[in-house]
Amino acid sequence: MKGKYYIVQIIPEDSKEIKKYRVNTKWFTLLKIFLVVVVVAAGFIIYNAARIGHTLVNYEKIRTANAQLVKQNANYEELFSRIDSLWILEERIQNILGTFIENDSNKINSLIDKNRFAHTPSEKINVDYEGINGWKPMEEKIRLEHIPNVIPVVGIVSKKFSEENDHLGTDFSAQPGDPVFASGSGIVEFAGSKDELGNTIVINHQNGYVTSYSHLKDIRTRKGRTVGKGEIIGTVGNTGNSSAPHLHYTITQNGKEMDPELFINY
Repeated sequence: MKGKYYIVQIIPEDSKEIKKYRVNTKWFTLLKIFLVVVVVAAGFIIYNAARIGHTLVNYEKIRTANAQLVKQNANYEELFSRIDSLWILEERIQNILGTFIENDSNKINSLIDKNRFAHTPSEKINVDYEGINGWKPMEEKIRLEHIPNVIPVVGIVSKKFSEENDHLGTDFSAQPGDPVFASGSGIVEFAGSKDELGNTIVINHQNGYVTSYSHLKDIRTRKGRTVGKGEIIGTVGNTGNSSAPHLHYTITQNGKEMDPELFINY
């Protein structure tokens, strides 16, 4: 069976000669299919180009938003650092005044009255005012500064002093990096690593009392340095033979081990 054909005539404008071409109908079918494929491909390309353009626009928005978040995060970190510094300063002040973790308004008012005249009059250069106790000699104030009676770290007592169990100190559980304070004024006799006790600081208070602070993460003082009561000397750690972050704190009086909790002013 012969195939069908189309007759295509071409008539030039300036010529009477007519050109005729005979085209099989199959070529027209193929041309139609080709045109459909071209239209579909063009649509697909246009659709994907639109998607890519939309993605690029969103990417630029996300990149800008991410840059803003990074900047805000840096600002937050700086603010948190300042808050931490203020918190440490507050702890030290509270430690010195003996008012840490204190919500009793009567006691706070009493401390305010006690320190209301905390200046040194020119005519009483060798004395200091101590509230209801009246004027005390400067020597007495210095003596009290060297008694180790402030808590060395803000934490929870996790293990008590016990001669029976050969635990000759008090353990305070606290967070790693929390500040450790000198419980009294004195001179640093030792600051370094000490076997099972890990990083340790020993302070001689020059009145028969010697205190030690062990398992520290950081040591922020050195041997021979004079430290004041409430001064930050290190941070809580987990060095040496320790199963968890804590401070091992000891007090000796004339060489005899004492229960630290008998000295601390809670």
